[in-house]
Amino acid sequence: MKNKAKNNEKKVWVEVEVNKYTDGITVFRGQMLKTDLEAWSRGELVDCAIKLEKTYWFLEDTVCILGKGEDSARHYTGDTFLRADTIMLIFVLKEDSFPTHSLQSIDNIFQFPGRSKQ
Repeated sequence: MKNKAKNNEKKVWVEVEVNKYTDGITVFRGQMLKTDLEAWSRGELVDCAIKLEKTYWFLEDTVCILGKGEDSARHYTGDTFLRADTIMLIFVLKEDSFPTHSLQSIDNIFQFPGRSKQ
């Protein structure tokens, strides 16, 4: 019963910046529970992970969708778990922030100032 209640919780589209245990800033986009976002913003999540569903990111001029790739990527489910203490920033995105095959461009994906290739 508890699992069904968790599935019905409100989810929000977010961009998450991770800057711990990486060679710079790593940016992911996806959906997370609104309650997890609120708890993270209050500093209540310690030594745990946040589930990011329908994960995607950008690389050069390409959108990479976890689970929608060729070869080994096709085995992924699209869910990513991020340690709460590695997250620097979370940006809340519009409701329709998942890239679709009908997109001709990646105009909803853009570089923030200060982000550049190393």
